[in-house]
Amino acid sequence: MRSGYFTLPSGQLHVRQAGAGSPVLLLHDAPGSGAVWDAGLLAEVARARRVIAPDLIGFGGTTATGDPGDLDAQADALATALAALGVRRTPVAAEGAGAAVAARLARRHPGLVGGILVLHAPYHGTEQPPDPSPIDGSGGHLLRLYDEIRDSLVFSPWWRPAAANRRRRGLPPAAVLHELFLDTAEHGDAHRRLARSAATAWPHLEAAASGLVAAGDAWAADILALPEGDAAREPADAEPGEREYVRVSTGDVHVRRFGDRSSTRRPVLALHANPGSGSGLEPLARALGESRPVIVWDTPGHGRSTPLPDDAGRAPTLAGTYAPLLVEVLDALGVERCDVYGTHTGAGLAVELAIAAPDRVGALVLDGVPLFDDRPDLVASVLANYFVDLTPDPHGSHLRRAWGASADMALWWPWFEHTPAGIRDVDAYRPEFLHRVVLDMLRSAPHYHRCYRAAWRWPGSERLPMVRRPALVGTTPTDPLAAMTPAALRLLDDATETGFAPLGAPGSPEANAATLARYLDGIG
Repeated sequence: MRSGYFTLPSGQLHVRQAGAGSPVLLLHDAPGSGAVWDAGLLAEVARARRVIAPDLIGFGGTTATGDPGDLDAQADALATALAALGVRRTPVAAEGAGAAVAARLARRHPGLVGGILVLHAPYHGTEQPPDPSPIDGSGGHLLRLYDEIRDSLVFSPWWRPAAANRRRRGLPPAAVLHELFLDTAEHGDAHRRLARSAATAWPHLEAAASGLVAAGDAWAADILALPEGDAAREPADAEPGEREYVRVSTGDVHVRRFGDRSSTRRPVLALHANPGSGSGLEPLARALGESRPVIVWDTPGHGRSTPLPDDAGRAPTLAGTYAPLLVEVLDALGVERCDVYGTHTGAGLAVELAIAAPDRVGALVLDGVPLFDDRPDLVASVLANYFVDLTPDPHGSHLRRAWGASADMALWWPWFEHTPAGIRDVDAYRPEFLHRVVLDMLRSAPHYHRCYRAAWRWPGSERLPMVRRPALVGTTPTDPLAAMTPAALRLLDDATETGFAPLGAPGSPEANAATLARYLDGIG
């Protein structure tokens, strides 16, 4: 599957595609996303058809705003995206709540839909889904949601686990369950809102619709039997949006872009810390985007970027693996020269980019420089104990490990050093903040440790003196890396010290953006 975004008036629609030829539109259930489709089914269909599998509003990578339960808005968003894809008419195969969206799409845009295959009808009845579990300090709400995702594939409705409600489909692989969980958790109660609307509207939609066909057990064969669709030879140009995918030598890199792209000011490339993705830098990037263009990448294997391919057991490095990929991203985006902000692992990577391609870098802003090469015992302990196994499993036990390790990062340094020597005298993370941190970490599972290990092994004390660009260097007051700032200032040829407002504190994105803007404006 190849992923992309299509810009709508209210945001972007995330779409997966595969194959070529006559189009067929696949619409997922609620909960769900375009990740739900079985790889075998997709492979079989994509050999003969062009498969288009969007994430509906309120699901997956789609950022378009609006009420997920508004079937008209869902239908109109699909129509806009299909026009951008060059699709004039297409059959639709839809599951659960997606079938109600398909029927509404046919009603509002009758020339666009050439038949609807109902893979699984929305549940009938007036009973509504249960309320979501509130965020709690133990992470139990995530485990309950994971169970809900599983149950939605086993029963209909998912909250009534009775034999009479059993669905005739197997569970997808644990990695797919994990992605469906994340695609749902990122949007709160959106899946409940769509499920409620679909269940209420379905009897009327089913009665009024023509061309509805119920699928049997062989979904791929039924999809391939749908009538031919009609696509234009060339799709219309999509408007640029906030998110996009960039093709590099190792796969796809997911980027976010903020600010005025036509600005004459150098853009800022923002590189995130581990374990996480560019999502954590969105508030800072949005605030900094008020004064200049900003580009935020998801490191390969993090966020929505493709993981690095296996390389015969060779460990990736910041200098040899990731910095060259950053150059590829700049080339693909047409960025000749940029300033670079990096935090923790991102700071090390910013240094390596400045060494590898000094002509592409204006100035550096380093928020917490990881200098561990003079502490081999600490590094050895971290490499042995820090990286919990976040391989998804069918029962969600990896969620518990992610929550526990993330919560302890606020209380101990390193997080596994549960001794008096490891105590951090700071407040525990607030449950709402911890919820966001854990979801960001889980989006990078199970590959998050690869770049993280590279950062811990990074010979920063040897590399910093090789930088020939000006740098602003500092940390937040409670950053465990704060003690390394004086050494970083001494090692850099042209460095200025600063302080940054703590992550998550009220107004910190705007305050830190102002700090960056003042420094970069002074550099010119």
